[in-house]
Amino acid sequence: MKSLGYVECNGLSGAIVAADRMLKTADVDLSSIQNTKGNGWVTLQVSGELSAVTVAVEAVKDYLPDVYVTSTVIGRPASGLSSLGKTDLLSQNSAEKEPAKPAEKTVVIEPKPVENSIDEKVDKQTDETSSQNIKPLSDNSQKVDDSDKEQQNVSSNEKVTCNMCGDPKCPRKLGEPHKKCIHYNELKKK
Repeated sequence: MKSLGYVECNGLSGAIVAADRMLKTADVDLSSIQNTKGNGWVTLQVSGELSAVTVAVEAVKDYLPDVYVTSTVIGRPASGLSSLGKTDLLSQNSAEKEPAKPAEKTVVIEPKPVENSIDEKVDKQTDETSSQNIKPLSDNSQKVDDSDKEQQNVSSNEKVTCNMCGDPKCPRKLGEPHKKCIHYNELKKK
């Protein structure tokens, strides 16, 4: 009877290296690579004889401690256990797309312009009064506007790589573990 082994790894690239190590170390079959929720972890599922699965899991634990997070080996799994959590990351999208349904005919009614509106008369009156009350801007307000534009240009030049905090100074990149974000503890409290 086949047994199952699960190994959680840090990141997809680390999981691929760990899967390579397990497949080269023992006679096991890689059943799936599953994406876990949060922390950027990936779960590898292998199957084979109990001794081979145990050796493969121990190989990852011993030779790749930076990648290894946790593991478990199930000697005699229940019949439905191997199908739990199947979200294969490396397989192509096998879901068949439904044929496109023909769009229903819709009637488009275009609005007609309103003539002799009261709003036009009111707009003319407000334009006349507002043109009389306009004062020229002072030089101080123009200086403030220029300094605001400079600050916007400086902030737009810095590239934001962290999608959690949006801080350009954060070293975390998209796809990396959340704990690498410099604002992780602040965001975790919210």
